[in-house]
Amino acid sequence: MKAHQNEAQEIKKFVSKNSGEFLFREPGMQDACAYLDFINELVEENAPINLDKKLSLKDVKNGLKERVERIRDTQGTVVLAEKDGGIAALCEVRRRFGRMSHVADLGIVVGRKYRRLGIGKAISLEVINISRIEGIEIIRLEAFEDNKAAISLYRNIGFVEEAILKEEVKDDGIYKNCVLMSLYLRSL
Repeated sequence: MKAHQNEAQEIKKFVSKNSGEFLFREPGMQDACAYLDFINELVEENAPINLDKKLSLKDVKNGLKERVERIRDTQGTVVLAEKDGGIAALCEVRRRFGRMSHVADLGIVVGRKYRRLGIGKAISLEVINISRIEGIEIIRLEAFEDNKAAISLYRNIGFVEEAILKEEVKDDGIYKNCVLMSLYLRSL
């Protein structure tokens, strides 16, 4: 799925039995408005993500520019799931550097109306496959401890729980734990 400057962007399709066809592709600057809507809907919902305030279009454009550059430098992979011109899900892996460059951190978000349709698993597997090809050996993530659906998905994919990070999140004055999980690609 890696598109380079002179190549056409590769697009893959995922078909959900309940919600039809989704397009998996790398994001670009043309996605700024859809990305803004997607992220701000998650913030409004108080979804279990790190963001707690809505983003501006300028913030989104800066973030997308950084992601596009990271993709070109093979320091990460970002795939979005597009549905009807909007973003349904986004999955990203960021490679660490130096002596930890065999390790990457994964983040995934799925829009409210697209949860429990298999899109989270499908987009995660796509990003994991690309990461394996690019030489990533270990993928790590942190999940809010009370996000049972996400933790179940990660276990199903093959992630193992490594630790509980006490009071990792402070949400409206309430501390929450996170579960640190890892996927060891060498053993798959």
